[in-house]
Amino acid sequence: MSPEEILRSIFGLQQFRPRQREVIEDVVAKHDVVCVMPTGAGKSLCFQLPAVVFRGLTIVVSPLISLMSDQVAQLRRIRIPAMILNSSQSGEEQRKALAALHNDWRGLLYIAPERFASPSFQSLLPKLRPNLFVVDEAHCVSFWGHDFRPEYMNLAEAREKLGSPVTMALTATATPQVRRDIVTMLGLRDPKIHVTGFDRPNLAYSARRIESEVNKDDAVMKFLTSHKGSGIIYCSTRKAVEGLSALIEEKFPSRTICSYHAGMEPEVRQANQLRFMQAADSIAVATNAFGMGINKPDIRFVIHYNLPGSVEAYYQEAGRAGRDGASAECVLLHGYRDQKTQEFFIDKIGENNTALKTADVSRLQAHSKRKLDLMLGYADSRRCRRRQILDYFGETTAITNCSCDVCKGTVEPRFKPTLEQRSFPKKKGRMRKAELSDDPLDRDAEDRLERLKRVRRELADEHSWPAFCIMHDSTLKEVARRSPNSVRELATIKGIGEKKAVHFGPAFLKALRDE
Repeated sequence: MSPEEILRSIFGLQQFRPRQREVIEDVVAKHDVVCVMPTGAGKSLCFQLPAVVFRGLTIVVSPLISLMSDQVAQLRRIRIPAMILNSSQSGEEQRKALAALHNDWRGLLYIAPERFASPSFQSLLPKLRPNLFVVDEAHCVSFWGHDFRPEYMNLAEAREKLGSPVTMALTATATPQVRRDIVTMLGLRDPKIHVTGFDRPNLAYSARRIESEVNKDDAVMKFLTSHKGSGIIYCSTRKAVEGLSALIEEKFPSRTICSYHAGMEPEVRQANQLRFMQAADSIAVATNAFGMGINKPDIRFVIHYNLPGSVEAYYQEAGRAGRDGASAECVLLHGYRDQKTQEFFIDKIGENNTALKTADVSRLQAHSKRKLDLMLGYADSRRCRRRQILDYFGETTAITNCSCDVCKGTVEPRFKPTLEQRSFPKKKGRMRKAELSDDPLDRDAEDRLERLKRVRRELADEHSWPAFCIMHDSTLKEVARRSPNSVRELATIKGIGEKKAVHFGPAFLKALRDE
């Protein structure tokens, strides 16, 4: 049967979503594939349909136990053989799965990456010989990804023991650097790269700086009063989850409120997740432990009660809204305490992972701090939020009819610190930073700004970085306004510093001189 015939007769679907067919054709043609698709774009079908075509064994590596269970249940309902092998099963269930594999079982086997460290499973690998090896959440293999997991580093060796089958790596969030790491770390052979785009036009992004938790609570209550339907509210700590969920239950007794964090008993988490999935007006108040693999298309809003640690994490979590294509809101509330919480998490990197060397931990911490800086830049920026997200992932798609708070002109006024919040003194540096001005640019400065933007784009492309990693818009605007004559003078402008001035200064100074 052709892919279209399988799509209709087995999966009960009438047509492919954008780019699904091209990805499937490359897999069926036995090319290794890297597929980057946003949440809700249909990544699962891209390996499930080829698995039906190949008819043999397909191994699907995923860290998401809830997703495994959901997908296996869905596949079995349409009579496609599928089974799980992970730690959530009883010993007897795991023994039955292993026995089936010893007896040449065929179908889709969903397995956690930790399983490849098991000696008993290692000895089984050379006997399996799958037709297709699928690595879901493939960004976890990259040391520089937002969710690096050391157990993913065993997958290249495991793939070789399996006979180097056709391999497909899937993720919703991968910068150009992470995509290169996926190819290298998995040992893919001249893979076809499919990046279907990161733009979610149906999502209305907004951000608001609020320092007081009381004021954050008021903002959430006000939002829920005027917004019906299902939603997720992400908090960075268990304490915040418990406090906020109790408050919402008190204020909105008629709505289904489900709390979720890693400190709860597994049975309670599963029951709450089920309640969230089944109720039309359900609200999940959760840490980032919730939501991975959640297939609820009608989520109308995602609120971040605290600042996430990276743009990737924010994009993935916010992207759980509006998977049905209808409009949805993504609201980010953030304050100084959120930054300190994320810095605390960064300092804890490596504490419970003996596999990481001290030097690796230091590199991860430094990288995580840079990502946090970029997240802070997104939150405080007065630039189109969709444009910022696309720039971060290296996408140049033009944006029209944006409904973010910046483009709509509904962005909240900048936060003005109270006297108490001004008791945090700035660190003294060797150079005093010149403050940024809000005055409009004259015509000559506007011309300089355009030249500076071209140089910034060239530097960003050269380093495979988002443009604002080189220099933020507000800083670039100040450079255009002041038109410095030397690297040292450039370094005094707020947001640049000596290191950036030395590395990128000559190129920017040349652009300023090229009248």
